[in-house]
Amino acid sequence: MLEYICCFVLGFMVSRILSYLMALGHTVNLMKEIQRHCAALFLISEQGLQETLQLKYLAMQEAKRSEQNITAQKYIDQMNIDSIHKSIMRNYNNAFPEKYRHVMEYTTWEEMENYVNNVTKEEKKGTSK
Repeated sequence: MLEYICCFVLGFMVSRILSYLMALGHTVNLMKEIQRHCAALFLISEQGLQETLQLKYLAMQEAKRSEQNITAQKYIDQMNIDSIHKSIMRNYNNAFPEKYRHVMEYTTWEEMENYVNNVTKEEKKGTSK
């Protein structure tokens, strides 16, 4: 009888440990997938913003604004974009669960761009095979 109880307890403990490991693995995969989607969203938004700014500069040229005025506006816009990048990444890093910081692929805007470029290259290699 004692043997059955020991086997049951041992089986229960092994089951709990394996369940924990499976849950941990699923969570890490989920965090990596979320990172991919966040990076894509951030960069697509950045591209939309850049396209909008190009239209703004064309409109300024058509309105016969001076080249100095357009250059100054470009500088101001770039300073604002840099500030937005830093804010986005600060919020992203602060929102990332502390427990899973070791799986973070990027912490700065430049690292995120490199991450997306690498993922894109890997996906292209995978689809070309």
